[in-house]
Amino acid sequence: MFTLKPITTRVLKMRKNYRETMPKVCTARLKIVTDFYQENPNLTGILKRALVFKELAEKMPVLISANEIIVGSMASTYRGSALFPENDIVWMKADNDAGQLFDRELDPYIIDDEDWAYISSVIPYWSKNSLSAMTDAYIPEGYFAAVGNQVTVYGDKGICAAPVGHFCTNYDKAIRVGFGSVREEAKGKMAALEGKMEADTIKKYNFYRSVVIVCDGMITLSKRYGAEAARQAEACSDPRRKAELEKMAESLNWIMANPARNFQDAVQIMFLYQIGMCLHNNMHAPTFGRVDQYLGSFYEADLAAGRTTPKEAQEIYDLFSLKVAEMNKIWSSGTTLAVSGYTVGQLMTLGGVDKNNQDATNAVTYMMLQTAARLELHDPPLSLRIHKNTPELLWEAALETTKICGGVPTFENDELIIPALMKNNRMNLESARNYCLIGCVEPAGCGDEWPACGGSGGEAYWNMPMAIVHAINDGHNPMPDFFGNVNENRTGAHTGYLYEMETFDEVLDAVSVQYQYFLEWQMSMVNMFEVVAAEHMAQPLVSCMMDGCMESGKDVMKGGAKNNSCGVPGVGIGNAVDSLAVMKHMIYDKKICTAREFYDAIMSNWEDREDLRQYILNEVPHYGNDADYADEWATWLLNLFADIVTNFTNVRGCKFAPGLYPVATNVLWGLMTPATPDGRRGGDPLADGISPVQQLDKNGPTAILKSVSRIPQERFSNGTLLNMKFHPSALSNESGRDKLEALMKAYFNMGGMEMQLNIVSVNTLRKAQQHPEDYQNLVVRVAGFSAYFVELFKNCQDDLIRRTELAL
Repeated sequence: MFTLKPITTRVLKMRKNYRETMPKVCTARLKIVTDFYQENPNLTGILKRALVFKELAEKMPVLISANEIIVGSMASTYRGSALFPENDIVWMKADNDAGQLFDRELDPYIIDDEDWAYISSVIPYWSKNSLSAMTDAYIPEGYFAAVGNQVTVYGDKGICAAPVGHFCTNYDKAIRVGFGSVREEAKGKMAALEGKMEADTIKKYNFYRSVVIVCDGMITLSKRYGAEAARQAEACSDPRRKAELEKMAESLNWIMANPARNFQDAVQIMFLYQIGMCLHNNMHAPTFGRVDQYLGSFYEADLAAGRTTPKEAQEIYDLFSLKVAEMNKIWSSGTTLAVSGYTVGQLMTLGGVDKNNQDATNAVTYMMLQTAARLELHDPPLSLRIHKNTPELLWEAALETTKICGGVPTFENDELIIPALMKNNRMNLESARNYCLIGCVEPAGCGDEWPACGGSGGEAYWNMPMAIVHAINDGHNPMPDFFGNVNENRTGAHTGYLYEMETFDEVLDAVSVQYQYFLEWQMSMVNMFEVVAAEHMAQPLVSCMMDGCMESGKDVMKGGAKNNSCGVPGVGIGNAVDSLAVMKHMIYDKKICTAREFYDAIMSNWEDREDLRQYILNEVPHYGNDADYADEWATWLLNLFADIVTNFTNVRGCKFAPGLYPVATNVLWGLMTPATPDGRRGGDPLADGISPVQQLDKNGPTAILKSVSRIPQERFSNGTLLNMKFHPSALSNESGRDKLEALMKAYFNMGGMEMQLNIVSVNTLRKAQQHPEDYQNLVVRVAGFSAYFVELFKNCQDDLIRRTELAL
């Protein structure tokens, strides 16, 4: 039986500090990077990025707080946020001008006056020298006609302000091989190329040269922490803490240059490498991967040798998790409407099979669940790989954890994902069996793939129902802007108006044209971004450990990884599917109204046509109810989506991969999406993930799963997301847990890829909204992430409340 273990006093203190400390903006990184860029205008490309990291490793403050065993920080203060001007900080001025920087409601930050004065002083420089500014200059001329379509969200300026992110490098190699060994390998490859630099070999030479620099940087950073630990030990009067600090100093002086010797070394290497990569400018879903597989053998060896106890190791892991939770990155106020709760997507994967297809569960697997459940942490997020031989105890532990900590872990289906990665991402069997989940729910290689799951980052998501609106409105976006003005220019393809379409086949043809048009533009813009970013924002610190890069002599941004892919996630699936079913029913099959009447009702936001809207909501079959009439359009539409995406080639030579997940853009994008044919009013949230439209799934969980299984999920190797919300009474006893487990297994057997759960009542959510002070630790699953409910955007809270409450 899975039971929760006691929490040590030290861990309780650290958790209290985490929950009670408001994050603060730190300018230490900003100053170092700005000075380096301004003083070295002659440097370009990968060498510049390597030397930037060397500068950061040598000059960033090293912070070791009381009670810490695992150390590393991106800032000079606890829970501090670094700034990343190489991508973009111009948004900070725009937020400040709008009064949304210092006093914002979501994810507030402390910003000292002197720090803001410095930030303001360097914004003019970075407005011309950031990646965003450079990318703006390369926007294809033809795309400007499509700006403002709200299917894609690329604008005419200020785009690509986030790093590409969403990857998992080879932490296991960093732990077991070390940066010292990789540095010597790179030096050897440089020596072999000296004086023989034909054709592209000079590029390889510069890559290896950059690897040497960043490996030196990681070793330097670790030794600086070691020196700080030794300094604190010398001044410490508490014998117990003094001994801890001395042990930490010894470890920090050994690791990075050398492989890990024990559990604590391994955890520290993994975390400090993460800190290094984030400092180097990739704090955008930098995913840890299969943590239990990295750490399990070290823990078992330490136990056997008497070097640790289960209690000591659990405390180290608890403290490590709290260090991950501490990490944050300030986003624009607009971005927090989609991703709030200070989350940055540092996902960890547990469970699954090993390379021989045997169950890979170990003691650290359960340790990870213990930490999440006992400490009620949504960050770091967890994903559990499920397969036919997953132990019953692990099922129990995971479901008990998600009851306490909403949506932690998510459940991922090995039996579907492994063959999908082999077929769609062209992975070999060993790589596919070693996959992890990235950022939210995206399957990808663990240490051997540059998957770019989110495309160019902030512009990743693609609005599926909005493309249907364009299809029936001759390529026009009818949504007024904030001033009430409608864009008169056509932003999509020319397909005619709904009232001109005499058959439903003509509607489908129009949808196909718009999907082709907007998806090809989406992927074209991603390719444009990658070309620019590969030159200006190389990733040698990621690449030095990523399988394939040392062999190919190429950075991950240049396609050097063993495996490559690039994702296009669609949003609002339920609305898009229902829109097709509703138009077919209302206009062409039952002839409830004419195409003109229906078109006018949509364009008027259903004003004065509530009769039609109510008929749609109550009489037309809807996706999510095991109704073939609606569900067949999930199969048709999502095959169309997958066909277009998988036939487009990324600049790294791989095919794009389709996905179906929203983070919380279904709420934010709903605000920017007009009325849709499914009866949804303009501004209302879109459906989340592959779930049915909120409250239109009326036939229970089995019907939902049968409908969702009509989606060809094996084609969506970039990931799918299914949210389900159950009343706590459903799992109030062992019988309820068994029923839920059986339901999930049935779904996975039907071809489901992923499922995530909220075990919470509507009544509890409403109370938490009204009395947030009483529900500070209520964790809920939003979409691609979990968060403390009280820290979410109110519209997002309302969306969670609206989701159908299910029973078993």
